[in-house]
Amino acid sequence: MDWKSLTVLSSVLIFGFLETIFPFFHFKYSFNQRTYPNLFLGVINVSVNSLTIAFLLHQIWQQKFWLGFLHLVELPWLAATISFVIIDLYMYVWHRLMHSSNITWQFHQVHHTEMSMNTSTAYRFHTVEVILSNVPKLFLIWLLGIKPSYLLFYEITLAIELIFHHSNWALPWKLDKFLSYLIVTPNIHRLHHSQSFQDTQFNYASILTIWDKLFHTCSYPKYPEKIQLGLTEYRNHLNILNLIFLPLRKH
Repeated sequence: MDWKSLTVLSSVLIFGFLETIFPFFHFKYSFNQRTYPNLFLGVINVSVNSLTIAFLLHQIWQQKFWLGFLHLVELPWLAATISFVIIDLYMYVWHRLMHSSNITWQFHQVHHTEMSMNTSTAYRFHTVEVILSNVPKLFLIWLLGIKPSYLLFYEITLAIELIFHHSNWALPWKLDKFLSYLIVTPNIHRLHHSQSFQDTQFNYASILTIWDKLFHTCSYPKYPEKIQLGLTEYRNHLNILNLIFLPLRKH
């Protein structure tokens, strides 16, 4: 088992345990109902990525087919930090793009149909969105010459963070607020998953909340316990086929 897989499995178990013992919201659906569709999508996305993006990454790194501006940075820790920051900024921009166009929203709305946000929601993404999101990332890797170890460090951090801020763990309010000055927390992301359209226009960051602060899209909910989650027009969100073909539905 590789490090990323081990990290994902450990994070799911740890935060899954915490959200079960210390739940923020009380789930209306059974464990199977709220997790199986998400895990099924996750398996599909990982499989498709392995056949496409992972293959292209291997070709880039094996052939060293990159411009590699980062080779000018002599300090490895600095190069790794620059790689981390740039990729995280890209993730913020991509997320905003998903909300800014009717076409991209058709795919991203699959993620927002979750009515009982939990650790498995971190993998509730349409496969088309997952593939498309990695294309510009490949360009960045090629352009900057981001090394495999730098990308792995970001991806492992992202895996932990996604599971953490999608979890239903009732993190103490003061701790959640304190952490939100640096990273995305459950309360920060709960607002983004609100049924209110206005609320979904805030908190796009994946890891570092500095991007939301810089671009004026940061908002900490005053009453997170009052947030209503999920798109109400898609209450039949538990059927995996509905999730996959949701972008084809006419409104």
